[in-house]
Amino acid sequence: MSDLRFSVLATSLLLVSGTAYSETASSSDAHTLGNIDVTASSVDEHDASMTTEGSERYGTTATNTATRMVLSPRETPQSVSVITRQQMDDFNLDSVAEVMQRTPGVTVKSQDTERQQLFARGFEITNFLYDGMPSTRIDTLGKQAALSDTFIYDRIEVLRGASGLLNGIGNPSATVNLVRKKPTRDFTGQVGAELNSWDGYRGEFDASGSLSRNGRVRGRFVSAYEQGESFLDHYENEKQVFYGVIEADLFDNTLLTVGMDYMDYDPMGSTWGGIPLFYSDGGIADLDRDLNPATDWSSWAQDSQTVFVNLEHQFENGWYSKFAYTNQQNNYDAELSSAGSGQLNRDGSGMTLWAGRFVEDKTQDTFDLYANGPFALFGRQHELVVGVSHSDAERDYTAQSPVNFNNVVPDLLNWNGNIPKPAWDKPNTVEDQSSRQTSLYATARFKPTDRLAVIAGGQVVDWEQETTGFNWQGPLNDESYQENGEVVPYLGLVYDLTDHHSVYASYTSIFQPQTVRDINNQILDPEEGNSYEAGLKSEFNQGRLNTTLAVFRTNQDNFAESTGQPIPGGPANSVAYRAVDGAETNGFELEAAGEILPDWQVQAGYTYRITEDPDGDELNTTSPEDMIRLSTQYRFRGDLNGLTIGTAISWQNKTYAFVTRPGASADYKFVQESYTLVDLMARYQVTPALSVGANVSNLTDEKYFNNLGFYNGGYYGDARKYSLKMDYRF
Repeated sequence: MSDLRFSVLATSLLLVSGTAYSETASSSDAHTLGNIDVTASSVDEHDASMTTEGSERYGTTATNTATRMVLSPRETPQSVSVITRQQMDDFNLDSVAEVMQRTPGVTVKSQDTERQQLFARGFEITNFLYDGMPSTRIDTLGKQAALSDTFIYDRIEVLRGASGLLNGIGNPSATVNLVRKKPTRDFTGQVGAELNSWDGYRGEFDASGSLSRNGRVRGRFVSAYEQGESFLDHYENEKQVFYGVIEADLFDNTLLTVGMDYMDYDPMGSTWGGIPLFYSDGGIADLDRDLNPATDWSSWAQDSQTVFVNLEHQFENGWYSKFAYTNQQNNYDAELSSAGSGQLNRDGSGMTLWAGRFVEDKTQDTFDLYANGPFALFGRQHELVVGVSHSDAERDYTAQSPVNFNNVVPDLLNWNGNIPKPAWDKPNTVEDQSSRQTSLYATARFKPTDRLAVIAGGQVVDWEQETTGFNWQGPLNDESYQENGEVVPYLGLVYDLTDHHSVYASYTSIFQPQTVRDINNQILDPEEGNSYEAGLKSEFNQGRLNTTLAVFRTNQDNFAESTGQPIPGGPANSVAYRAVDGAETNGFELEAAGEILPDWQVQAGYTYRITEDPDGDELNTTSPEDMIRLSTQYRFRGDLNGLTIGTAISWQNKTYAFVTRPGASADYKFVQESYTLVDLMARYQVTPALSVGANVSNLTDEKYFNNLGFYNGGYYGDARKYSLKMDYRF
């Protein structure tokens, strides 16, 4: 590497405080993935098989999200979807929420401009991993995982179904694993610029390579800047992202990794809830999609920072060990005001503004130590993972009300949000919350025959949470919740019918402490139950195309269903939930991912699920029963060499919510009919380094409600958007 390139990369890394991540080390084996040279190491030689950057594919040949063991999709006894770097680049999927909108089996519901909820199999996704490290769930108003920028990630893996092996708590929805980009031995990088029809622009920079002459120290720096408006009136947003990573081969079999990522998210015109569904006379208010009920100064500013350290060692006997430490800090300062009270008259009058300032600081420290390797039993080779994990999380929250604030909206139908921002009174709510979780886990993959694999394991979990503070009604009663010695078992079977087709079955118990509250402002008891899955997995085209057919069932007690209404006497932005015993979910999934033919990539999935209470009444009706997700891309050769085209299609059937309608004596069933969203992309490779591309999202400009019933309102999905992008790789 030239001195100039060395200086550029070293300077970039210093700008992000000399931090780092990756798992490639020195070895004579190298995997060239397009423009990316991923060097396999004696420490983690298998990591290259999971890396998607530069592969130009929509599929992957291996994943370790389900068990920490590196297994092919066919060897994994659960449904796993992987959104690769190529797919994110093709369709400009710049946030986790945008990725989830294209992921089979997943839906995204927006509570307002800054809060997106992710759902799978009818349940909210609350389990997130970062490079396989769990993030403890603690009560928070922010949904920062969905807002995270994806430019720093190599891939995003979604494990559907309960995942007690990874988190110590089983959640029947899904677990999302965000896997960061890794340093490379050879100097490589890219610079990108993008413009869109919402008066937005985005810049990207990525540089990676060796920081020492012998290649034993490597680093990477990634940055993105984004600014723009929206289909909503008087809304704009600015986002800055930085990621730095350094890895060093301490010895031939020992790798040290240090890294940091940071995101600053600064919107203006943030909504707080959605828009009214009815006029005051009971008529349905089919309001304009661009109507923004917020003031022009309303903002939900957020920032997040993660620092991590990994130490890995490969033993001569085939065993591998890893120690990981992560510190996460998530903060927001929300000065919000939005038209959420009153009843809308047909002349635009009748609405008043909610207003409040909410500040939250959350810090989490996580430690994880595990070992993975082979062992012999009864004359056959098997595999074992054993480990321990511990996390501490602290959350500080305050709320303030406005002083002398004129909250009347003269005319919501012609509202521009131009009203002075008030001063804020002293805090009327102060809340301190701490959470601690410790788990011991073990998983064994037994091979009693060449065709049969039995995966058995589980975790033993200690969990506790404490909350103290006060609100305007006086001191809060100190709340303390604790669960000790909770056992979360897992069992999976995979039987190879042939060299390319396998049947599987898996079972996991469900245990998830909750942070949501009921109408009496009491935290719900932990969700408990059982999750079952069985199916057929196949691989074609020498493993480059994988398919899954899965059926699943979940039985659950204390299932938390949102009422969509605030907690009486609780914080102004609260939502009450109710606990449902005997909830049952049944469904099935079909998925195909990978290369159908040379130069033709696809990820497609169909999902059906229904959740009912013991009386047969449907639950979680704001999530669809049926959905289709399709993303496909084709690279031309011959006369059209250099041209790539693609499309992404999302369809879902109707959803509904029971809401309060003015003048009605009973709740009204508000229905969003089925809809289809179509995205298009085209890219031309001008030179081996330079490409230009164009994208259209929501081609038909479909107008639809993305969410219903939250605060008795609705939130529209995104309007059509055009974008142009230029990308230069070096």
